[in-house]
Amino acid sequence: MKMESIIFWRAVFIFYTLPSVQASRMTRSDEARDIGWDAWGSWSECSRTCGGGASYSLRRCLNGGSCDGKNIRYRTCSNMDCPAESGDFRAQQCSAHNDIKYQGVTYEWFPSPYDPSAPCALRCQTKGRSLTVELAPKVLDGTRCRADAYDMCISGVCQEVGCDRQLASGAREDNCGVCGGDGSTCRLVRGQALPHLTPEQSMKTVLEMPSGSRLLRLNAKGPDVIVIEAVSLKGRVEETSLVSTGSYVIGNTSLDFQRGTDRQTLRTHGPLNADFIIKMKYGGSKDTVVQFLFYQPIRYQWRETDFFPCSVTCGGGYQLNSAECTDIRSNQTLPEHHCNSYPENTKPTPKLKECNMDPCPESDGFKEVLPYDHFQPLPRWEQGPWTQCSVSCGQGGGWQVRSMLCVEEDTQGQFSQVEEWKCTHSPRPITQQICNIFACPQWVAMEWSQCTVTCGHGLRYRVVLCIDHRGQHIGGCEASLKPHVKEDCLVPIACHKPRESLPVEAKVPWLKQSHELEEQRTATEDPTFVPGPWSACSTTCGPGRQNREVKCQVLLSFTKTEVDLPEEECDEERPHLERPCNHGPCTKVPGISSGLQEHESLNIQTKELYSWDYRSFTVCSATCAAGKQTAVVRCVNRKQGEEVEDSLCDSSSKPPVMIRICYPEPCPPRWEVTAWTSCSASCGVGIQTRSVFCMRLLSVDQQDILTVSEDECREFKPAILQPCNQVDCPPAWETEPWQQCSQSCGGGVQVRKVYCQQLLSTGAHRRLGDGACWEGKPATNKGCSNIDCLPYLSGGEWGKCSVSCGLGIQRREPLCRQWTAMGNQVTLARELCSGLPPPPLVRICRMMACPKQEMRPKENQKVLLKNQVRQTVRRPPKTRGYEEGVKQCPLLMDLHKIYIQTRKEKRLHLTVGGHAYLLPNTSLVIKCPVRRFPKAYIRWLKDGRPLPSSKHLGITKFGSLKIQFLAAEDIGVYKCVAGPASDIFTLQLIGSDSKSTGRLSTASPPKWEDMLPSCHRHHSGMELIWPGVSVSLLPPGVQEALLQPQVEERLINITLKADRGEIQQEQASQLISSLLTHMSAAQLWTRTTGSREQAKDRLPNWSERSSSETYANRPVIIRQRQTHPLAFQKNINISIGHSTLLTNTTQSLTIRCPAEGFPPPKISWTKDGTLLRHTDRVSWDSSGGLHILQPRVSDRGQYKCTATNTHGSDSETSQLLVAEPPAIAVSWRNVSDHGLVLGHSLRSTVGGQVSVRPGANLTLDCPVTGVPPPTVTWNKKNGPLGATAVSLPSGSLWIGNVSLHNQGHYSCTATNAIGKSTASTVLQVSGQYPAGGSRVVPVSQELNRRRVLMASHRGTSVFIKPGDILRIGCPVLADHKPPVLWDYNNMTLKEVSSPEQSQRPGPGQGLQYRMLVGGRVLEVNTLQVKFSGRYRCQTLINSTRQMLSAWIYAHIEELSWRFGEWSTCSASCGNRGSWLRRIHCVSLDGKVVQPTMCQHIPKPITSPVTCNRQDCPPRWLVSEWSKCSASCGGGWKRRQVSCQQLDARGAVRTLTAAACERTSQPTDSEQCTANNCPTWVTSAWGKCSGRCLGPTATIQKRSVICQHANGSSYTDCDLRDRPASVRNCSSDLCDIQWRPGAWRACTVVCGSGFQSRRVDCVHRRSGRTLADQHCAWLQQPPTWQHCNTTSCGSECKDTTQYCSVVKRLKLCYLDMYQQRCCGSCSHDPDST
Repeated sequence: MKMESIIFWRAVFIFYTLPSVQASRMTRSDEARDIGWDAWGSWSECSRTCGGGASYSLRRCLNGGSCDGKNIRYRTCSNMDCPAESGDFRAQQCSAHNDIKYQGVTYEWFPSPYDPSAPCALRCQTKGRSLTVELAPKVLDGTRCRADAYDMCISGVCQEVGCDRQLASGAREDNCGVCGGDGSTCRLVRGQALPHLTPEQSMKTVLEMPSGSRLLRLNAKGPDVIVIEAVSLKGRVEETSLVSTGSYVIGNTSLDFQRGTDRQTLRTHGPLNADFIIKMKYGGSKDTVVQFLFYQPIRYQWRETDFFPCSVTCGGGYQLNSAECTDIRSNQTLPEHHCNSYPENTKPTPKLKECNMDPCPESDGFKEVLPYDHFQPLPRWEQGPWTQCSVSCGQGGGWQVRSMLCVEEDTQGQFSQVEEWKCTHSPRPITQQICNIFACPQWVAMEWSQCTVTCGHGLRYRVVLCIDHRGQHIGGCEASLKPHVKEDCLVPIACHKPRESLPVEAKVPWLKQSHELEEQRTATEDPTFVPGPWSACSTTCGPGRQNREVKCQVLLSFTKTEVDLPEEECDEERPHLERPCNHGPCTKVPGISSGLQEHESLNIQTKELYSWDYRSFTVCSATCAAGKQTAVVRCVNRKQGEEVEDSLCDSSSKPPVMIRICYPEPCPPRWEVTAWTSCSASCGVGIQTRSVFCMRLLSVDQQDILTVSEDECREFKPAILQPCNQVDCPPAWETEPWQQCSQSCGGGVQVRKVYCQQLLSTGAHRRLGDGACWEGKPATNKGCSNIDCLPYLSGGEWGKCSVSCGLGIQRREPLCRQWTAMGNQVTLARELCSGLPPPPLVRICRMMACPKQEMRPKENQKVLLKNQVRQTVRRPPKTRGYEEGVKQCPLLMDLHKIYIQTRKEKRLHLTVGGHAYLLPNTSLVIKCPVRRFPKAYIRWLKDGRPLPSSKHLGITKFGSLKIQFLAAEDIGVYKCVAGPASDIFTLQLIGSDSKSTGRLSTASPPKWEDMLPSCHRHHSGMELIWPGVSVSLLPPGVQEALLQPQVEERLINITLKADRGEIQQEQASQLISSLLTHMSAAQLWTRTTGSREQAKDRLPNWSERSSSETYANRPVIIRQRQTHPLAFQKNINISIGHSTLLTNTTQSLTIRCPAEGFPPPKISWTKDGTLLRHTDRVSWDSSGGLHILQPRVSDRGQYKCTATNTHGSDSETSQLLVAEPPAIAVSWRNVSDHGLVLGHSLRSTVGGQVSVRPGANLTLDCPVTGVPPPTVTWNKKNGPLGATAVSLPSGSLWIGNVSLHNQGHYSCTATNAIGKSTASTVLQVSGQYPAGGSRVVPVSQELNRRRVLMASHRGTSVFIKPGDILRIGCPVLADHKPPVLWDYNNMTLKEVSSPEQSQRPGPGQGLQYRMLVGGRVLEVNTLQVKFSGRYRCQTLINSTRQMLSAWIYAHIEELSWRFGEWSTCSASCGNRGSWLRRIHCVSLDGKVVQPTMCQHIPKPITSPVTCNRQDCPPRWLVSEWSKCSASCGGGWKRRQVSCQQLDARGAVRTLTAAACERTSQPTDSEQCTANNCPTWVTSAWGKCSGRCLGPTATIQKRSVICQHANGSSYTDCDLRDRPASVRNCSSDLCDIQWRPGAWRACTVVCGSGFQSRRVDCVHRRSGRTLADQHCAWLQQPPTWQHCNTTSCGSECKDTTQYCSVVKRLKLCYLDMYQQRCCGSCSHDPDST
């Protein structure tokens, strides 16, 4: 069928080329004929000349008006934009009615706003908008429906127009503003900024957006003002402050701005026509949060170029385009790497299109139909040959380059170089590659031979070969590095025979071998001794001598000739000129008679009739690569010349074997393979590889081969890899990486997935059950983050509510807490958390509603100020419990609890107001207890929607909600509504069942206001949280264990976050389930005191409770709680999970590890990760208990118990520590502060003597070690420590403001359970105060002494250094009379201490204070560490009698700024020298810390002090060197040299050269060498295989590049010196000819037709067909000709060969085919 279609369209083409009469309308198509329509008419003129108009086309119905479809169609036209001065098209139509009176009056008309009900009606309004009239029912075609869209009105109907301005195209702009784009030309930018503005720093930049950005949306929440700075592309700056709601035009861009009470919104569709800088201006003390989102254009983008010129002017060519990197801001073209830096950018591929398809003038106008008659390929890359590698061998290899040209072939087969853009349709091949990356040849020495003697001294030899990287023996090794081939040897056996007359080297076997091993020398570029050949031996038998000539020669590389030099030019040792030789013993033996000799001579003459002779050679041993032929030796009769028996010849005179070389040329290239490597895998599917290279054998005897290019081997290349060991692997455990630790500190859990899988022979993995793997399953969880967390502030227990009814407040105290490495929470001293943000300390509490009572107006006002919230509620019908005259709300008796179900229970009864995390398939009753409301009217909602009653859900007559068999669809928020009062109940599922359903509640979390009953809403700035939230375990009753307090607090925090909407309810359920599942039992549960005997010391396991059905058979280690054993017990017995101490008295240790599971688990133990083995001291029983007899120091470490069965494993660890008594590192060095600044800080270690002056601050360190960590206490001999001595948490003693009272013996005692240690030091106060009796007090201390810190209503935080006097003032007037009450940390001063008396208090007493100014000022002694905390004063105000409450929070300032040493002078002369005092941040003990730790303390200012202000000595001053005068090769560079002097005023004076004569003058010029000049570098000539120029002439090419000496390419070589890159050569490949084929049948039977034939370019000798361009230099025979020029006449017959196709396709009904196929169509019945 496909072939028929081709023939048909050829026939159509031929018919249409025949002359015919053109109809006035278009020919009707077959489809139009079928449905009754005529063909479409031509398009009308466009309704507009610009801006987008409409054009239409009509057709008529040929069936009398009964056609389906429309008779008109539309298209857009004139889509180019109109000039800006032309105005809006709709406005032009309105203004056309300005001269027409409307109701007798003329108006000036403007378009009215967009009306979606009639977008295509011409509705206009008068100036001033007082009158709006529809002036025409429809606008002109092409008018936009609305101004912000391309949709246009056509015939009164709004038609959809895409962004490509085509009707119904559906094209839309992407976020980047590109029509039909994919969003790749811009980036989404979103973020948030918090400026932190202050009155001092009143403006900050928060966002910068470049021009072209789109879809901006910016929200600002806060009081600050938005300021926009617009910078146009021409540099014009425009700044606007957005203060009121409205539309703004900034930077030629429209923006919409809305401002609310606390929120601002800025929007614009864009694009921005300028660079925008968004700033925030200070508007209030509250911070402003700025959120923004916009699409930023990618600055560097690819843009397609216009099509390049057509490749030909006629006859059919092509055009290409390219893409260039463009800066969209400046519209400049940049290098491609700018665009490649954006991953969104993808360079468009070049496009190709045909052009100039008209025939050339010299042709006869006939357009060839056959596709192979004319062939014009696209331009392509022409690659030159690779240059020679820069190195011949080496580890890193070298480089080789080649030229690359873009060439084009014309129709005659001629190639010419064209521009490179024409080849961009294909990737550019590489022009540089690494080569010769193999190691250089090396000398390899064989084994030494045996010694040449059997006793005494002799020689031994070895063979030394030059081996390349393939293991082949070749040349090329460095001759100077060749190892020696001969050395002396000694056989340790005494010789007992006469000394041999011949030397060892004269012995025939070794002499021959040493001669063979002697290497032939040739002349080199260095002078070398070259020996000549040895002469014949001086004797024919017996010992003799051989001589040779040795010359000193050198090789001249440029002429390749050898030149003789004097012997002294050769530095090496001259080879020997003679050597001994021996041809064996002589035949004449002394002592034989002459007669016998004559008889022998006759016998010899007889034997001379027969002699040995070489007759022929054997067949060559190889057909290539230097085979061998052996001469055939036969016994010949000399007289007859015939071969006789070999026995007739003397065997002793048989000539030696003679061998000659045959077929010396190398063998043809063939593939050589190495052995297969070992398999990469033992099972599954492995890979074996081998090396395959193309080689030519050069020598069969030496197996010398040459590696050649793979292109030279004709056969198929053998495989270089093959699969192996394709068998299924045994099942094995596969572990995934450990997931992130559940906590960053305080002991967390890491989990991972472990599964059994099998690697199949196909390479795929098959997941199997755990039972398929025989080995023990690896652990799936482990402990992590076993480090102490940083201290943090948390809240203590909440106090009582401040009111008994209505809304009040509760307070609590902050506590400094810390999570330890074992997961325990401990409480620390408050000072360790100083400076940390405290938790909320005040919250709202809700009590029962207060009854409405009659009050006096004044009293009523006071109550409202305190705790009354006015509210209006609708009174319910009067029911029982209501009282007349009292306005009361229904009271919900809700319980704010968190319920967690730990085991299965059929039915649970809970109360509204809480959260429940329950197991699936549990039935539930939620009670809604309410007072003062009929229970029959209680309603229930779920997720804000009414709850329908069903068998699954129902409401009892008491208003309770029943849910049967909880499922995933029951998850949600349930609300009980009792009139105006309501409360909620949140329900979530835990366990595996809820996950399997995959259905989670889609309800949004309730707002916090919905958590409180509707009757008691209260709006306050304080945080709304539940009072007294607790966690309750289900089912109720006696529980074996309770949750740890810290776990309970975490559960409450997660639940409250979900209620506030910070996290999703489903996420909270998953967090709680994960928390209870992955924490160990010891971290999760605490045993109740009442059930110790019943629980049998066992803690519950959550995973065991929550999913007992799924993991019932997994092993579980029973974690037990116990008290720490005494350190001095002989026999220690602990449970796994606990740690213990080993002492000298410990005789045995037992660690119990009970486990449950089925089948019974197997217990294994490891110590510090190493598997334990049974020994005589270490063993464990069947129950898993580990027993260690006579523990030693080496037994300390971490012991891990692992219980494993076929269903999984469980593990737990214990730590064994060796007890150590306390040890104090005592220092016996005496320390003194003499020579230091008065009032400094001094630090010393206990043990020596310390001498200080009064006023210093002293820190005594007591470094101590021991296990367990000892506690340190300080004492002073014969008295208390004193008020200024403070024991620090680190164990040191700090004595502030040392005086004579502090002098004495101080001792520190370190104590632990093992023992204690004591060390002491002596403190001497060396001097009195300065003369005059008064102590010199620094000014800062005096200011601190006089300073009074005022408390405030909001609270004030201050930092006080120990030793400063803290005076707190209550904010009242000086004449304030009522008493002022002070409290400290919510306790009265009497509760914490008694007022300071005259006698000095002892250590350990409470707060020391005194009242000043009638109680209005409280002075606190800060020499104790417990003075930090909150101080509050309360008193009645005189005028209003209201209670005044003000407070202040004092923190210990453990850090301070302190002046240090002076810096060195910054200059030795001139006017710039200055000293600067260094300032350090120091701690209380005087230790210098990081300056960032003192950022909260004002830093003192230090002023520079001038120094070294004097004239500098004269010196030479030089400028920078100039560039080299030559761009390559040698040149000069220069600089300026002058004598100058800097005086004390800072001025620079230029002096004469004589003033600087003491120093040598620098040079002002020197020679320079720029880069070596590049030169032309040519490669070897390529193959003689280019285009043919004649019968045997072709071309060969080589690469010619401009290259630097370092191998880099250049373009500035002299073109006049460029060597030729193409030359003619001779090749038989050009012995070609055109071979024409047979003519095809004529296209017509009669008339004027044509016929074509195929003409091929073939090789004469082989007959192989080649591409046409190879024969382009020959005249091509014609491929077509005219035929059948006879007249057809008027008879009815076929005039074309395609009539059979016309008849088969039933086209005879067309007049055109009826005439040309008259004969065939006359027999077609369907043609009539």
